[in-house]
Amino acid sequence: GISQRMRILIFLSIVVVISMAEPKVKSDDCDTCRTIVEQFYKGWEKVISGLAADGTFESRPGGAPKITYNQDIEDYLQGFCDSEYMKGYAPYVDEGCRRIMKQHHRPIVGKFLHGEERYGSALVRTERPQRILSVCTELVAACPAMPPPALAVTAKTDRCAACQRTVADAQFVVRRSRFGQLRGAALAKRKLDLLDLFEPLCLDAYTRHDDYPETINSVCSDMWEQDEDAFMDGIIQHWGDDAGAVREICVESFSVCKPADLPAKAEL
Repeated sequence: GISQRMRILIFLSIVVVISMAEPKVKSDDCDTCRTIVEQFYKGWEKVISGLAADGTFESRPGGAPKITYNQDIEDYLQGFCDSEYMKGYAPYVDEGCRRIMKQHHRPIVGKFLHGEERYGSALVRTERPQRILSVCTELVAACPAMPPPALAVTAKTDRCAACQRTVADAQFVVRRSRFGQLRGAALAKRKLDLLDLFEPLCLDAYTRHDDYPETINSVCSDMWEQDEDAFMDGIIQHWGDDAGAVREICVESFSVCKPADLPAKAEL
């Protein structure tokens, strides 16, 4: 028969293959990298505005401005993890920011220097989801390709998938916050704080998703306007149980999905 040592080796091989085949969207580094890119934009727009005011980049009609790496950009990068843009997050985000930026800050800024972007706009598709993919999946290798296939919004009328993505976004926002480690009654006591966290949730669909963000925004806004308390309670009461939150919000509270519409095991 097969020796005990051989059985162990076979088991370990299976575990390795499974772990490689199923990367987790919810890893700490994936959360951190997504947060870095989202927040990087907020300061980057100010840096670019300052360079424009100083006349230190070349504007090119019909194309992205030609920006040269300079001390202003270096200062922004070196101080980014301590900046106002990265305050108020969970400790793992602070630690991960320092580690990721130390290793990748030059290539990350290269993605911004050599790409086109529309600033100061709302309710329109942006380049930001592709920038997150480019940085967090391809460069840092912290996130799998997003979204998971089971959660892709494949048509403008795919409101069930849009609801699941909204729930996943809400969980991401709470998870990376300083309230993410709270549970049960302790988290429920922070409902007003969560309300502040969720204020930009629907509009942020345009900066987080490029598969029908208008549908995700619409479903999110409809749920929020219909009963924001039911939405928040679904997140709080099922914190740590992603599938439970989806059932509570998308099926039971808002009837956006039918039970059969949900994947057997959602990767949120």
